[in-house]
Amino acid sequence: MQKNTFLYSIIWALMVTFTAHGQQIHNTGNIQTHANSEVGIFSTVVNEGTFLSNEGLVGFYGTTGYNITGSNELDLFDIEIANEGSIVLNTPIIVENNTNFIIGDFETSKSEDVNYLEFENSAFYNGSSNFSKINGFVKARVSNNLILPIGDDLFLRPMSVETTGTPSTYTGCYIYDNATLNNPFFAEEEVTEVNTNEYWILKGDDQTSATLHWNERSALENIAENSSEICIVGYEIATATWKNLGNINIVGDLKSGFVSSESFVPNEYAALTFGVIDNNEQPEDDLSEKGYHYLVSPNGDGVNDRFVIEELANFENNALQIYDRNGLLVYQAQNYTDQFEGFTGNNIAAISRNKGLAQGIYYYIASVNGGEFSVQGFLYIDR
Repeated sequence: MQKNTFLYSIIWALMVTFTAHGQQIHNTGNIQTHANSEVGIFSTVVNEGTFLSNEGLVGFYGTTGYNITGSNELDLFDIEIANEGSIVLNTPIIVENNTNFIIGDFETSKSEDVNYLEFENSAFYNGSSNFSKINGFVKARVSNNLILPIGDDLFLRPMSVETTGTPSTYTGCYIYDNATLNNPFFAEEEVTEVNTNEYWILKGDDQTSATLHWNERSALENIAENSSEICIVGYEIATATWKNLGNINIVGDLKSGFVSSESFVPNEYAALTFGVIDNNEQPEDDLSEKGYHYLVSPNGDGVNDRFVIEELANFENNALQIYDRNGLLVYQAQNYTDQFEGFTGNNIAAISRNKGLAQGIYYYIASVNGGEFSVQGFLYIDR
């Protein structure tokens, strides 16, 4: 039976490859992939039946984009995207295990969240970058924290979501546009400015906190004189007012940095972005650790010189990857303790290794026991 299943998977893979010449894959039956199978899709899929993978990899490949459509969602185990265009989702794709972002975007409408790429339960992803991400809505079951790999057609603009209780489901996307066009600027007294360059949408019924990072594209120098003034603001639906959601764990300067909100219920807000509050007092917290977000200042003063995740000390079998804001891997280590001091890893090619990594935002993923669980967050290098 296992041999027949494997042969079936091979036949299906060949059939998919054959459709690469502008034809559609129209499924009205029951397609399943199983252990060790690898299925390559090269053209539009119209799914009117069942498309399910218990194990195995389904890849979305090619040199031009195409659609995933039909009345039924695709429920897949491992997926990857290596397509020079975009894979447009007109029906949801649910991922049970791993997503490999290589090149190309998964794209959905941003006017409504009926279609999305969904990370189910303990699903994870690798390789998100400016060149490969979700340009639209992502849905995820978050147990502790998760950085949503979202952006637009040009840039990865992720949002970190952290739960405050039991695992919860959240849906989010990023929009490079003026949030006040649909949500007019009427703010509570302490909010003096709202960023008009970009905003995020986050939906969910349960309490959460969000972390957003800004860069030159955010142009916060147009609304703030100092990074200490920056907060996360949300457009509260009930009052039609921009509300201050907090500026916990604020790190960086006006060109690059991150800030976390206090706990809030996403469904009560239509949009999230950066705002300015009339408060110049710096938060009195320890900048060495920001929940899942960290500061490294490798200047030799003995404070925050190294990147330390204290929880990893309890696990000998761990792995750490650090990426720059474009999604390029700059450091990786097995059984990591505290070796990172702001330099490119010895096993990664670098032009100016001795100069160290540039000041700014990075992302990290730390996993233990072969992916049994992982944590991820923002890392700011301050030189």
